[in-house]
Amino acid sequence: MNMGFLTDYVQPCVRYQGRVYYVTPSYDAVLNIQRMFREEEQLSQREKIDMALAILIDNNKAVSKLTGSERIQLLELIYQEHISLKERPRVGKSRKLVDFEEDGELIYASFLQDYGMDLIELQGKLSWKKFIALFEGLREKTKIKEVMRIRGMELPMPTKYNQKEIQQIQELKMYYALPVKGEGGNALDLLFSTLEQMAEKR
Repeated sequence: MNMGFLTDYVQPCVRYQGRVYYVTPSYDAVLNIQRMFREEEQLSQREKIDMALAILIDNNKAVSKLTGSERIQLLELIYQEHISLKERPRVGKSRKLVDFEEDGELIYASFLQDYGMDLIELQGKLSWKKFIALFEGLREKTKIKEVMRIRGMELPMPTKYNQKEIQQIQELKMYYALPVKGEGGNALDLLFSTLEQMAEKR
């Protein structure tokens, strides 16, 4: 039986090998883990996994008794139950329109504008999935949605009448362009680096 977003009571925990692990999959925790997997090259994969579990799980004593492969399985279970979003068919060309880290100020301002919600005050409280649901519901007049629209714009076919319009669009797209970031090839790197891509598809 499929449960719905509004009717499914999601407990902040996962069950693994007969033990209950209480988790805090808040939006800021997920984004911090994503940043760590993407940027912390000096950390080994084992260290990244341990740090991710330390961020997500309230009591880490039980985690310390798990083997390396068990910790990976536990992290993947948390991802599947509390972080992963339902994939939807891709429409049109693949294009990165938002980066939750680079666009942090715009997203903060947009949530405050549309919902009166201070995301900084909600750190550790607002779950990742609720954050994404609210992000998707932002009105087009919010700054982040305006910037996403600019990034996704196609340039019109040039004519002798629209050169100024094309120049303005190009300047806006350059101004709001996202920096290019490398992605690791490890399975868990890809696990967390796809969060924004999945959000954009929805």
